[in-house]
Amino acid sequence: MTLFKYIKDSYRTIVFFFLLLLIIDLILISSSDLDKSLLDIFYLNLLHFSIFLIFLAIDYTKWRNTYGDLKRAIDLKENVDTFVSEGSKLEEVLIRDIIDLKNKEKLREIEELKNNLEEINDYITKWVHEIKIPLSVCELMADNIEYRGMHEISKELRQEVNRMNFLVNQVLHMSKASSYSQDFIVEEVALSSLVKNVIKDNMNLFISKRIEVEMVNLDYNILTDRKWAYYVIEQIINNACKYVDTGGKVRIYGEERDESVILTIWDNGMGIPNKDLDRIFDRGFIGENGRKTSKSTGMGLYICKKVADQLNFKIEVSSQVYKYTEFKIIFYKLSDYLKVTKM
Repeated sequence: MTLFKYIKDSYRTIVFFFLLLLIIDLILISSSDLDKSLLDIFYLNLLHFSIFLIFLAIDYTKWRNTYGDLKRAIDLKENVDTFVSEGSKLEEVLIRDIIDLKNKEKLREIEELKNNLEEINDYITKWVHEIKIPLSVCELMADNIEYRGMHEISKELRQEVNRMNFLVNQVLHMSKASSYSQDFIVEEVALSSLVKNVIKDNMNLFISKRIEVEMVNLDYNILTDRKWAYYVIEQIINNACKYVDTGGKVRIYGEERDESVILTIWDNGMGIPNKDLDRIFDRGFIGENGRKTSKSTGMGLYICKKVADQLNFKIEVSSQVYKYTEFKIIFYKLSDYLKVTKM
């Protein structure tokens, strides 16, 4: 909102003033004795020009005050509603009407999008519940096959059924990703019980690859949502099993600090390349390891990060290729949790 911009926008008014002043001077010169009136004409022009500059300065100040804040809000991508002038000029009225119209259009678009997402989420939820029926049948078939003595086939079938169950649950969690903040119930949860339930539900993963599980120092209570914390822990442990070689090791332990309880999940798998570490929480990113195994969707850790942001806990990761990968889930204690949620 510079003076040059104002002059450029007001050039017609300025040109009109100088043309009018020129016409007046020509009339005075043609109708008066030039020797006697030239100095008077000069003083008259100086007076007119001074008055014109005063009014120009006043108008520029009002113009800058009227539109300056609005322009800065647009440049900074802030909400412009609070910076719209309440003046009665036509352009000010038009600006207010345009903003109101665009806001109403945006609200209609958001409402339509929300309705469409709700329909999709309802369909996905129903589909997940329907697909669990044939999966349960497959589990019964695996029991029957094992009863007949075909243990290897039964073992492979159970592995695939468990994997399908995991992916189906991931789809269900992803369908809630747009509204999961409404699904949170923050309570005090026993960390030991939470981790043991995850291990129990994924025991076939450990058995099939003969992975050693070590759990140490988990007798802490954490403040979180039980269901979503379970999902985050399960996702990280599932990834550990996925990228650990047969006969590998997963170590899970807790530690307490002044402001938090930290759950560490360590494995001696293939590790994460340094170039991928900063991107593993990006949506759809599968990385070098995901391309090797062909089993990654790139969505699990993305959802974990979204949940962590909403529940105000942190996920940190460190790794060294072919040596280890270590995830730290940092759950804040009550006072620090409330402090973070108010930020």
